[in-house]
Amino acid sequence: MTKLRSRFLFALFVILLVLCLVACFVNFTLPFRINGNYYSYSNFVSNISLGEDVGESLRIVYRAELPEGEASTNYGKLRDDTLNSLRDIVQGEGHDDVTIAVRNSDEIVLQIGNILTDDDESLLIDLIGNPQTISFSLSSDVNDEETPPFADKTDVESVTAQQNYDESGNLVYGVLISFKESSHEKIAEATADGGTLYIFLGEDQFTSMTMSTNSDGSTGIANGQIFMQSDTFVDLATANTIANRIRTGLLSLDLTQIECGSISPSYGVGANVLCALAIAIFVLIAFIFFIVKYKQLGLLASFAMLFFITLSLFFLQSIPLAHINFAGLIGILIGFVVLCDNMIELFERAKKHYLQDTKLNIAFKLAQKESLTKSFVTNVGLMIVGFISLFMPALSIQSFGWVVFVMSFVSIFTQQALMRLFINMYLPLSKLDGRKCNFSKGGKNA
Repeated sequence: MTKLRSRFLFALFVILLVLCLVACFVNFTLPFRINGNYYSYSNFVSNISLGEDVGESLRIVYRAELPEGEASTNYGKLRDDTLNSLRDIVQGEGHDDVTIAVRNSDEIVLQIGNILTDDDESLLIDLIGNPQTISFSLSSDVNDEETPPFADKTDVESVTAQQNYDESGNLVYGVLISFKESSHEKIAEATADGGTLYIFLGEDQFTSMTMSTNSDGSTGIANGQIFMQSDTFVDLATANTIANRIRTGLLSLDLTQIECGSISPSYGVGANVLCALAIAIFVLIAFIFFIVKYKQLGLLASFAMLFFITLSLFFLQSIPLAHINFAGLIGILIGFVVLCDNMIELFERAKKHYLQDTKLNIAFKLAQKESLTKSFVTNVGLMIVGFISLFMPALSIQSFGWVVFVMSFVSIFTQQALMRLFINMYLPLSKLDGRKCNFSKGGKNA
């Protein structure tokens, strides 16, 4: 590789690293409009989910009761269906750190970690705070004895947020409510005259809509489906929130909220900030050690480790099931320590060959070949440990597993791809002088 090409590649990677660091740690709003809107960017660190022990969580306790007319022998199955539905609703809003437990047989405890803002908490409380059963009526009064509801949750098959195109070809968002086939005839007969459809959650009117004319000219709900549209459905996520609100009315058991409140992190308010600061100090100490110990080679190692950090943060915020708790923070330290150890192993082997009167470029090639086995064994071993941890029931162990698995994968790439490339880029600029790497004795410098 020529000096000119080496300088060009280093400049290119410096620019790329700056962009990666901005993506990891900086939030910003674009200074111009796109399609009439300003768009904000949320950095990788902000998007990583926090576990209950290092981030605030929301805890709601419900009393669970059988719906009227249900046999008590069905309670266990209905309770399991309710637990699964609650988990799906919460995760559908982007909150993956969900713990659900049964207390005193008739109480359900729901705890949601990684509550970042008051808006997140308010949305969740509004969404699932006190679920009310759903019903469908042609009257604006759910208690109208002359026009009682013609369908309820037992008639609903599914609720799905969808995007579609209107007659003008414009993209529209909505919620599709599909009724069970056994209810189609009953619902078609009840709505044959068309008019306005009212949807209730409990006794509160949730929404109203005018039933459209069907393709065959008939009115009402002839095909067993309702497609709800609104100008407020600006994207699929908004439509999905409405779909989740409707799903709360389909829960198998009747839930009544008896407790609701925020829970501070197990390790204290601001524990995540203190842990992040401790990791940052550890990384800074590692950089100083490498630069003092190996001079220019230490700068090269620090350069590679910055890429390792940014790539790890990218993957951790990209995997929906990954979240960081205290065990995950320990996993981050383990991943970084293993990378440092492998870097030292590589440099010390190169130094050993150089001191035996081997040219610097040959010394690095021999060192890379010799350290390859240890690097793979260490990181693949950690990846296996991380993979096994993903199947453990405890969320803390799962967090550790995700972090170790991701960081071991990125570590292999950093050591065997990036570091090799950076060394090859460095050698044409070093004049093959080991003293620039603190290899102070011996060696062929010509």
